Amino acid sequence: MPATKQEIADTFERHVVRFGYAKASVEDVAAELGISKRTIYQHFDSKRDLYSFIIGRVAEKERVRLHEMIADGPTPRAKMEQFLGVVVGGMRQHIQETSKADWMQEFELAYEAMASAYGAIGVELVEEGNAAGEFDFADAWLANEMIGAMITHYGVLVRDDTTLDEDEAVVAALMRMLGCRT
Repeated sequence: MPATKQEIADTFERHVVRFGYAKASVEDVAAELGISKRTIYQHFDSKRDLYSFIIGRVAEKERVRLHEMIADGPTPRAKMEQFLGVVVGGMRQHIQETSKADWMQEFELAYEAMASAYGAIGVELVEEGNAAGEFDFADAWLANEMIGAMITHYGVLVRDDTTLDEDEAVVAALMRMLGCRT
């Protein structure tokens, strides 16, 4: 029986976790599932497309998890601080678990998927904070884009120097950018 799209993705994801993106191969996935590469390519255009599908699934799960995690925060400010802390901490953990070569290959796809997943929450929190008078950054979309850019650049710095640990300072700076005073 031919493997389903989900089975292929699940198997490839295990290979990426075990071997890294660069060493995970479509050939090995096909062999493990007892199917041809052609069967995989009936579901996915390329290895990159397969990986993008996996990152999208991970991003959606992460979006739901984060949204649930911050839902009970007492104020928009508290929710935003928790959200930013989780995003920065998750980025640090991913960097520590991923080789530099894999991280660089994964970056573009992962950034797009995670920015999409986190972006909806970020915009929502900025709008909520503005409405409550806790933030002073009128354009929620622009604020969210700037947050993403700053966290991404910080991730590059951490990737180059894993001893760099300014997570709390980055979150505090982002909160100040939104108009919050510490």
